[in-house]
Amino acid sequence: MNSIDIGHGVQIAPMIGEDAKCGFIWKHPGCRCWFPVWLDERSTGHALAEGSLTDLSTITITGSLLCPKGCGAHGCIEHGRWKP
Repeated sequence: MNSIDIGHGVQIAPMIGEDAKCGFIWKHPGCRCWFPVWLDERSTGHALAEGSLTDLSTITITGSLLCPKGCGAHGCIEHGRWKP
């Protein structure tokens, strides 16, 4: 998997799912799991992206991300950097 570190130990990697939905997976320190974020308003309700999945160093996500495991990790991605 070609992941990149976007700061604060958070890593993201691009993915393509069923029906050619695009998105990325992310993980953060303290969790061993990767979590999907679909960049399709119909499936996420809020995760809209500016930038390119071919160059994740430029991506900005409208809407914040909260770890689904309940650990409290929360932040957003702006211009390819994690903002806690």
